Amino acid sequence: MEDMLRRYESKTELFLQGMTVTEKSDCIEIIDGQQRTTFLFLLFKCLGYNGKFLLDYRVRKESFNFLKNINVDDVCYDTLPDRKNEDIQDKYFFKKTVYIIKTKLEGVDKAAFLDYLLENVKFLYIDIPEQQAENVFTMMNGSKAQMRVEELIKAEMLRLISVNETSDEWYDILLRSRLAREWDKWLYWWNKPEVQTVFRCYNPMGLLLVTYWEDKKNDRNSHFSFEAFKEDCLRSGKSAKEIFVELRRLQKRFEDAFNAPSVYNKVGAILRIMRIGDQKKFIKDYFIKRSIRDLDNYYRCAFLDMTHHEIVNIDGDKFCSKYENCRQTISGSMLYVENKEVAFRLLLRLNIDEDNKQNNSGGRKFDFTIWDKYGIRSIEHIYPKSKVVHWQEDDNRWHDGNGDVVGELKDFCHDDKRWRDGRWNEYLQRDSIQGGASEHSIGNLALLYRDDNSTLGANDYVVKKNYFFNIDKKEYFKSRHLLHTIYLFAKSEWGSKEIEENQKSVLKKFDEYYEHQKIKYGYDKQD
Repeated sequence: MEDMLRRYESKTELFLQGMTVTEKSDCIEIIDGQQRTTFLFLLFKCLGYNGKFLLDYRVRKESFNFLKNINVDDVCYDTLPDRKNEDIQDKYFFKKTVYIIKTKLEGVDKAAFLDYLLENVKFLYIDIPEQQAENVFTMMNGSKAQMRVEELIKAEMLRLISVNETSDEWYDILLRSRLAREWDKWLYWWNKPEVQTVFRCYNPMGLLLVTYWEDKKNDRNSHFSFEAFKEDCLRSGKSAKEIFVELRRLQKRFEDAFNAPSVYNKVGAILRIMRIGDQKKFIKDYFIKRSIRDLDNYYRCAFLDMTHHEIVNIDGDKFCSKYENCRQTISGSMLYVENKEVAFRLLLRLNIDEDNKQNNSGGRKFDFTIWDKYGIRSIEHIYPKSKVVHWQEDDNRWHDGNGDVVGELKDFCHDDKRWRDGRWNEYLQRDSIQGGASEHSIGNLALLYRDDNSTLGANDYVVKKNYFFNIDKKEYFKSRHLLHTIYLFAKSEWGSKEIEENQKSVLKKFDEYYEHQKIKYGYDKQD
């Protein structure tokens, strides 16, 4: 309506794109263009047009009967129905459209406006042979659904840009076409599976529009929608062209993050280990405000379970507290039993960090599918927990790492000749593992895909290693991208000594990893 009235005032033609139809002896059957035709039908009704113009909604008889008998004079604000109570959804939108048309026509010479429309509204008229009509209709409309939020925003922005740019119609068309192609490139990019995976978003335009809106929204709009975006962004005082330029810059930042492996890995990890509210704050501050200058610091602190507010406000007390808690938890001998999630997060970081070290180009992109699909990640006990025994005083029996009883005292006596170097047959005694470690400590744990874990089972280390590195067995390939895990399975043997050494190594590297943060957050001073 706004386009039409503007062109009416300037006495210029208006192009409504294309109509695809098939002509029959008694009617013109619409293949593509139903919404525009219905709008024009209602508009002409409001303008008092008496020419031959009838719409037959053949598959929706109640809608057809309503249009056939509609009295536009009866439609006013007080008679607008509640959408929830309207028995036919079409009727609700027909009435709402008539109300909007009548509102826009106030003060307009209806007869003159009708004459203008009949002479100056143009569109491509494409007549398809009847025998081809069904196939063409299926091709053009078979997968259509209600217009998505992203499509509505695109249409409104392009409309506003062409309306406010110049009075040169051909320039407007070319500009709108160029920006539409650029928008479609963004759409194509956000629909790549690898892009959707790292940013954890599966709507057509990904994080682009919702992130931009989150930064502009007011308190009245709490949910992202076309109406909210239009109110908060397109009526902000900025031109639609300025907003398009800002969206272009934001899109470039997302693409730059995706293309840099180290940034890709850190952003991907942050969007998985932080709470949802903090994820949104991170996206807004990193991509919109660009206030997070040290992404590596943010990434490391996030793995200590610090919140967004604690990280960006350099909360020294919170850092010291959470660093100590994390350090104490991962140094525990029963980490797997007492806090498996902390083990998962640490092992995830250790594997991501190995990818960040790869190649001169700045790292290798980590495959986050191990973290995203429910039940696919698993923690492997490198030395099988079912083969590590400990004496339990309350029942005077030996138990394995699963808690199952495996023998009486006489079976595991230290003077038994079968007991050598902390082992009895295939069993390992927990007491033989020194340095505060056990079969459940970080020194004996590795990140794997669950299927691979099930395959390795309770086999000894040599058998597991052979399974792991047998390149002929394609079913074990998934876990081979986990570089830290590969490092653990590359050792020649695995027993008490190796568990103890790995425990010490992980804790030492943990302390060294946070040296910069300890200075930044005043850890030494508080200590």
